Parts: sequence; C-alpha cells; structure tokens
Amino acid sequence: MNVHNLMEEYVYTGVNELFDDPEIGKQEWFTCNCEQCRIDTICFVLNRIQPRYIKSGRGLVYSKIEEIYDKSQIMADINHLALEGMKQVLSTRRPHAEKVDTFPEAPVFNFPTIVGRILDGQTFEPVKDIFVSLLMDSKLTEAIDCTWENPYRISKYTPGTFTFWPKPVSTKFENTKKVFSFEIRVEEKGFDLIRYYFEIGLSSESFIRTAYNARNSFFLPDLHLFPEHDKLDYMQYCL
Repeated sequence: MNVHNLMEEYVYTGVNELFDDPEIGKQEWFTCNCEQCRIDTICFVLNRIQPRYIKSGRGLVYSKIEEIYDKSQIMADINHLALEGMKQVLSTRRPHAEKVDTFPEAPVFNFPTIVGRILDGQTFEPVKDIFVSLLMDSKLTEAIDCTWENPYRISKYTPGTFTFWPKPVSTKFENTKKVFSFEIRVEEKGFDLIRYYFEIGLSSESFIRTAYNARNSFFLPDLHLFPEHDKLDYMQYCL
C-alpha cells in the first residue's frame, strides 16, 4: 500500500523557502543555514500540523485537494509554524557533524535507543537545563550519528526527558550474545551526583540498523536530582 502525507511536501517547500529568504537571513536570530537545522525545523512543523494522507495517484489528488482546501491558508499556517520552529531550533542548536558518519562492518551489535527522565527530587517536576551523559566502559558512548547528543542537554522544550542511541559495535560472528554495561551520569553544580548503572543484553546481527523504530527502545526508571546534602533530610521528612 502506497500512502503519502501531502503536508510533507508543503512543509518541505515552505521551510526551505524561508531558510533561503534573504530578508530572514538578515535577522539577528538567524545563525545557521545548514541541512541539519532545516531538517529539525521540518520535523518541528510536521509534529504540529494536521497531516493529509492520500493513496497513490498523487497527480490526480493534487488537483482535487486544492479544490477542497485553501492552499494559501495552508502555506500561511506552515510559514507561521516554520518561523517559530526556526527560532527555536537556532536558539538550541545541536552539535553539527564535522565529518561523515562511518559505521563498522557487520556483523554488529545494534543498540536500542535509550530513553529516561530526570525529575526534581523534591518537587518531582521534570528538570531542565542540565546535561546527562551516557558512558560505557567509563568512556562517553559514541552515538550512532551527530544528531544524537552525548552529553544530552535537557532543555525547556524537552523537560525531564533524555535520549541516546549508541553506535553499533562490530563483532566477528553473527548471533553472538553479549551483555553491555552502561552508566547514566549527571554532574550539576549544587546537586548530588547521579550515577545509575544498567545492562543491555544483545545478539549480534548481520546488518546495521540505521532507521529509528520507537518499538526498539530501552526505557530507564525515573531518576531524581537532589540539591547537595538535602537528599537525606528530604527522605527523613517523607518518613
């Protein structure tokens, strides 16, 4: 079955036109025009606009959809969201690649994405503006590509939540089993150190997974960040 979201093409066109607009390029907040920032903005808009799905025979549907929907209004809505997305993306730029990402030769151990949350130990509210690191063998774990940060900065736009996707590790044989040991570490001035250890057991595969799949995720329990020297007092208060 061939299903297509028409809004993807509208958003792709609208975002790229705004990035190429010379007037926008003069704005103080316009600090980057790279492909990564464009893609982040496209994702920002697509996550906030209603999709319009069609089946194959796209050319025929194009003529019909413009009879049903006001394309100028659609583009106005997209441009409004795109400007908001551009400002947000450019104000919280992720690390940019300085080299082309390379992968080891298969067979490999393909890691799941690792997802967790950091909560304030006193209010249980999601924290923000802190850095979370993922370590393996006491070293920062290499990410699958430059768009997956390590350390990961929890910003006000993603309160509490952090994600990692480790780069595949090569091995000699397929279907080899191995347990990998990881550490989540949070070192913030004025707060107790968080060091959380966990393990993931994997079997090596003959191919490298590069497509994200939400079902292939490893979820950690909630971790709590306490002000220095306050953790014991808080626990005694709760008792």
